[in-house]
Formats: sequence, structure tokens, C-alpha cells
Amino acid sequence: GCMVQQEGMVNTIRSSAPHVNLIFGTHNLHELPRFIYEIYTTGEKQIEVLEKETGVHEGLPRHREYPFKALVNIIYGCNNFCTYCIVPYVRGRERSRRMEDILQEVRGLVADGVVEITLLGQNVNSYGLDLKDGTNFAGLLQELDKIEGLRRIRYMTSHPKDVNEELVKVIAASQKVCHHFHLPIQSGSTAILKQMNRKYSKEDYLAMVELIRRYVPDATITTDIIVGFPGETEEDFQETLDVVRTVKFDNAFSFIYSKRTGTPAAKFADAVTLEEKKERLQRLNDTLAEISKGINDHLQDTDVEVLVEGPSKNNPEMLCGRTDGNKTVIFLGSP
Repeated sequence: GCMVQQEGMVNTIRSSAPHVNLIFGTHNLHELPRFIYEIYTTGEKQIEVLEKETGVHEGLPRHREYPFKALVNIIYGCNNFCTYCIVPYVRGRERSRRMEDILQEVRGLVADGVVEITLLGQNVNSYGLDLKDGTNFAGLLQELDKIEGLRRIRYMTSHPKDVNEELVKVIAASQKVCHHFHLPIQSGSTAILKQMNRKYSKEDYLAMVELIRRYVPDATITTDIIVGFPGETEEDFQETLDVVRTVKFDNAFSFIYSKRTGTPAAKFADAVTLEEKKERLQRLNDTLAEISKGINDHLQDTDVEVLVEGPSKNNPEMLCGRTDGNKTVIFLGSP
């Protein structure tokens, strides 16, 4: 996995955990059956970490947690090089699957009872750009929308810099693409966004949200936010709170910045204390919770379509499911 793919990690594991007999990275997952076979037949350790990606390998077997929904990879790797993220270094450059291979996989899933798919990629909006044949994410969604029997299409993760009017209009016109936009902003400060190498400003992000609201008025918008990035001042943090209050996110995943060895940000000077980071995170979460509650309160006494996922984890006598906007609903019903 990603940890093993980092420089020097193989030697670290071999010295600190000599009992480990299989070590491989992100670029040769397709070789797992061979590795296991070699271990069982020869008794020898299998250690193979490739430095470079090896393309897209189709036909790998998959296990589904639910019989009625599935995850479908459409693009591997990342070209963005956000300064805090190790992914481009360990997952390689972007490699898109051919559209016909994706459509064939989804048709097979639908024939097997799947009604909801989630398209996966480090940046799904970049899908097809490396193929250089005119294929893009909007076009893929349009083709998936035509598949009979498929009810819902979700996707993650989406990079704000690649959101455009064509994509939003396709989603607005679609019968199956869910009206849930997960747009990780990470920070509301343009200065910090530049330090993060996110390639958009606060104003750019707000313009994207305005575009989404114009074409998809009922859109659910969620985000990711990092608090305490190196150099973040109180003024920078206030910019983040301003975006949160302006956009009114339905939900957000918020984190304290965590240093990742091997990334540029790991070398940045960091004057923000852990106490300050925790205090800012608490203020952020309080603001997010208040906004989220207000949005959800407006849904009381309304009818929504829910895809039932099974019994509630906290109360097995209740059922749990998700709306088109990816909101969790707990309700009474027959199992």
C-alpha cells in the first residue's frame, strides 16, 4: 500500500518486522495471487515494490459489501501535488480506464442486482484527460445515465479546480447522478490555498458553489477542511469560517493538519501550536454543526426517497438508508 511505496519503508519493515513475508506496493496489486502462490509453494518471502506505475489492469476480482451497490474505479493516480499530500508520490500519475471497460463493468453489476454505483478516483473530474481522445468525466456520466436498471450514480473525490459548467449542467440534466457535490476546499484563505498548491482561490471556490446552486438548487454540498496548516494565522482561519457561513455546507470532514513525511509541507515552518489547532477545530466544528442542524431541521415532515442499506448500527430495530443528497436517515420499517 501507500506506506510501503514510500522511499526506505521496505528496509524499515524488514528490519523492524522480520516475520512479515509479503511486501508489495500500490503499482502491483494485480500480482497478489502470484505472491501468495509463491509463498505457499516455495516458502520464500515475496518483496516487490515497483517505482513506477504499470498502467491499468482490468478484470481484477472484487468483493462487494452490499449486493445492491458497488464501488467502481474510473481513474488511478493523481497529478495535483498538493503540498500536504503523499498520494501523487505513491500512487503515480493519473491513468484513466477506457470508457467502454467502465460501462461494461457497470452493466455487469446492474445485471447482478446493483442499483447504485460510486465512481472512484483521486480526482474523478480529471477522468479521460490523459486519454487525449475527447473523453471526459461529463461524457462518462452521460453514458452511464443511459444504463437501464441503474438508479443512482455517485462519485468521489472531486477537485474544485476542475469543476466546470459543462459538468454541472450534465449533472443537473441527469436522471441518475445524485445531487450531492463533495468539494474539498481545505482552507478558505487564498494565501493558504496557494501554500497548499490547490490551484484555486477563495473567490474561485465561491463562484463554483454559485454555479452549482444556479443549475442544481437542491444540491447537497459537503467538503473537507484542514485546520492549522503551517503558517495559518487567525485571519486565515477567519477566512475559512467565512466560507463555511457563506456556503452553508450540509456536512464537512474537518481535520487538524498532520505532517506527512516526503511532502513539501513537511518542511514548512509551523508556528501554530497544537493547542491553537485544537481550539480552531472546535470553533469550526461548532459552526459546522449549527449550520448542518439548521439545514436538516428544514427537512422535517418532508418525504424523501431512501436507499435502504440495512439495520441501524445503533438500533437494530430501526432501518438505515441514504437520500439522493447522501443524508443518513434512520426510520421504522420491515427488515
